[in-house]
Parts: sequence; C-alpha cells; structure tokens
Amino acid sequence: MNYESFFQMSFEPFANIPDTRFFFETNQHKMALLRLMHAADKMRGFALLVGDVGTGKTTVARKLLAYLTRNPKFQTGLIVLTHENFSDEWLFKRIGQIIGLKDTTNLMKDPMNILTRQLINLDREGKKTVILIDEANKLSDSRIVEQIRGFLNLELNDRRIITFILIGVPELERHILQNESLQQRIAARTYLKSLSKDETYGYIKYRLSVVGANISSIFSPDSIDLIHSYSNGRPRLINTICDNALLEAAFLQRVPVDSTMIEEVSESLGLKKQQFENFKRQL
Repeated sequence: MNYESFFQMSFEPFANIPDTRFFFETNQHKMALLRLMHAADKMRGFALLVGDVGTGKTTVARKLLAYLTRNPKFQTGLIVLTHENFSDEWLFKRIGQIIGLKDTTNLMKDPMNILTRQLINLDREGKKTVILIDEANKLSDSRIVEQIRGFLNLELNDRRIITFILIGVPELERHILQNESLQQRIAARTYLKSLSKDETYGYIKYRLSVVGANISSIFSPDSIDLIHSYSNGRPRLINTICDNALLEAAFLQRVPVDSTMIEEVSESLGLKKQQFENFKRQL
C-alpha cells in the first residue's frame, strides 16, 4: 500500500533523494546557495560547502547545478565520488567530458595541456567552467588534491578559466588543510548546520505543501517536537521518520500522526538507542 492515496497527496513528500522541488530555504541554506552562486559567477576558483551527514548539502548542490545548467554562460557538471580509490586518469576524463572534449582516448598523453586548451576555447566562447564535486571528502589522496590545485593556476588575462566547488562532510576540510597552497585559495566556504525546532516544523510543512497536503491535519504538534528530537534536526532523518510515520498512520487508518507513532517509528529505526548512546557519551 502507499500512504499518498490515504492522505490524498499528489506524490510522496519524504523520499530521500535530491529533488529541487523540495528545496527549503532556511536562512543558512539561502546564504549557502548565494555564496556558491557568487563564487561561480565571479569565477573565484575554489569554494567549499561543508556539513555533517544528512544536513542537505546534496540538495543545495543540485539546486546550484540546476541554476548553472539553465544559464547558457556556464559550462558545468557534477562529479560524485562514490569511493576513495579512483585515479587521476578517471578524474581528468570526467572533467574532460564535462568541458566538452569529444574524445578522451588520448587525454593522458598530456592531460593538463589538452584540458587547458579546451578551457581556453570555452573562455573565448564566453563560457564560465564550473565543476561541482560531491562527496569530495573522499579526496583522500594528496596527489589528486594537488592536481586540483594545479587547475587553479590556470588564468587568462588575469581571470580564472575554471572554478571548483567541493561538497562534503567535515573530513573534506582536513584533506584541504594538508595542502597549504590550496587552503589559501578557498574563496568561499559555507557550513550547513542541523535545523532548529522551528525550522524542522517549517521544513515538514513546506514538503507537505508541495504535494498538496496540510501539516495541521497530518502531524500533531507534539509529534513534530519528537521528530526534531530524534532526527537532531537533520533533514535526511526527518524524511525517514516522517515517511515511516505516514506509512504506519495509513496502515492503522489513524490521523493525525501523534507522539506515540513517532516513538514507535523511532524505536524501529534505532534512533532511540542512538539518542541514548549520544547522551551517555556527553556525560
């Protein structure tokens, strides 16, 4: 069964996949997007978006990518690092594909010169090249980090011809700190924190409104407080709790979702135990 029919929603509101329709503009998320757009538009060279797991970094990155892709003055693309064990050849070829190299077969014979020539061509066409790298905390190889720094030396008539925006958990900054020259080149840095209680309420309300639902008829006020508590204000966990709670409510044919349901769902997800363990560590 699906709960969308029961609650008369147009589609599911709490799927944990990046979807720009659900971009909820808290002040910090708006500022993050503004700083990254500025870094891209002014070709600042190097910018960071950092945050703990589940704080909405990927959603901000996809919102930024959508903006850049729609704008014809940008040549842009997203690289997602799924693991740490990748070669500089893989990275060079992905960059080559993004900047429009039709054939990357012989790229590794002289990668920097070949890529630089294409970047210059794009600059002459009036294009700004912006590369987004998500899960960039997996850039653990200092040699790869140095390759990125090398790109930042590329300038033409006192302007940069490529900008990198790196997105990742705080481990990313530790990798960058190991390269002092790269660290000094950070032109913009923004850090996403967990949502406050009021922001959690607004986040849930907004996602429900996108699918044509009203928060007051679906979640009781005390259930929202518990969702914030067990999720610690992290959007990914908020989504997971709400998704499971709505499924249970539809199965039981019971509305609104109350605190008892949230307690049960949080228990089944292991969040109550996790909260207890976190509390013990703080003692």
